[in-house]
Amino acid sequence: MLILTATALLIACNGEKPATLTEVQAQIFDNSCAFSTCHGDGGGAQGLSLTPGVSYGELVGVAAEQVLNLNLVEPGDHENSYLWKKCAPTDDIVAAAMPEGVDGLDPEQLARLESWIDNGALDD
Repeated sequence: MLILTATALLIACNGEKPATLTEVQAQIFDNSCAFSTCHGDGGGAQGLSLTPGVSYGELVGVAAEQVLNLNLVEPGDHENSYLWKKCAPTDDIVAAAMPEGVDGLDPEQLARLESWIDNGALDD
């Protein structure tokens, strides 16, 4: 069953293509997360690596350590994906919002992350 959110509908209506992992990796993870002090090589904070070629296996369908009833990324459901909650941020996260030092992603980045998740969080 495909779950369409307001963002996914807006993207579809505007003719904008759904975000891909390659796009999310380049525009979000590489620029905001995949540093040696955060989630870089060797598994950063919480043992999570968001480096190219590794991030998909570390995120999709993997249980969140901070909130046990959620996966980091639940394909098709950004609202039940802990990664999205940490980047939004929502009130039900543990510890700080991500990326560190800012209060979540900017609206455009957040919309692209949501698009990728809601469209199945595919590994392209």
